[in-house]
Amino acid sequence: MQFFDYVEKDSVLHRINPSLKLLLIMALMFTVTFVYDPYTTFGFALLGMLQLTVLARLPVLKIFKMMLPLTLMLAAITITSIIAFDVSLEQDPVVVLTIGNFLISWASIMFGLTIGLRIFCFLIYSIMFVATTDPTDFILSLILQLRLSPKIGFGTLAGYRFVPLLGAEYQNIHQAHMIRGSEQRQGPLQRIKRLKRYSVPLLVGAIRKAQRVAIAMDSKGFLAYRDRTYLRDVRIKRSDIFYLVIILLTYLLLLAILTHYGITLWGYRSLR
Repeated sequence: MQFFDYVEKDSVLHRINPSLKLLLIMALMFTVTFVYDPYTTFGFALLGMLQLTVLARLPVLKIFKMMLPLTLMLAAITITSIIAFDVSLEQDPVVVLTIGNFLISWASIMFGLTIGLRIFCFLIYSIMFVATTDPTDFILSLILQLRLSPKIGFGTLAGYRFVPLLGAEYQNIHQAHMIRGSEQRQGPLQRIKRLKRYSVPLLVGAIRKAQRVAIAMDSKGFLAYRDRTYLRDVRIKRSDIFYLVIILLTYLLLLAILTHYGITLWGYRSLR
């Protein structure tokens, strides 16, 4: 399972309107952006994990497999944020560790954890949207609910559908070269050279596929009529509104409790 995979299931999150789900996730991410304490960001991440496991019914092991490719980058950003924090600007720094010329204070650790957990939170909600949203339903929802142009919407969907096809075509080219005995050496440099050799046939194949799709859409009268009909009926249901209200109330309650006890910090200067 890869990071950008849609997992086909019949769950609560899979049935939520894609546009409504997208707007809700964007609002949650926007809120987390202005929070500068690790406790609130951890709370948001934990609620996201609960939604993935309970409402989307995705196993925890599969979720971590989807996040695994970005784990090292997440750890590197956290450590870099801790080291790069300017301790000299603190009024009364509590130095925890000294590494050469770098001073690591309690505030720098909190800052690094906040940045790391914020990215972790973004990662969880990105997986939540991608894994529970059918791409076709998403494009139709953008067109029907958010009034996106069908030309842009279906063009984006066609491009999205090309991604796995290009991956399969890359494997076909690679196997054809192996049959001819031209793929003997291994290593990073050989992979770069191989990608350069494969780029031309991949580009030619992508152009041919795009031409075929364009001809097929024109032959079927795409955009010939002002009003369109759609095979799938994507609309906002009462269950979607109920989910939106419950989730918003849950997150607002979490923020209210943490703010009441002085745990939630808003703004970068609150760390100093």
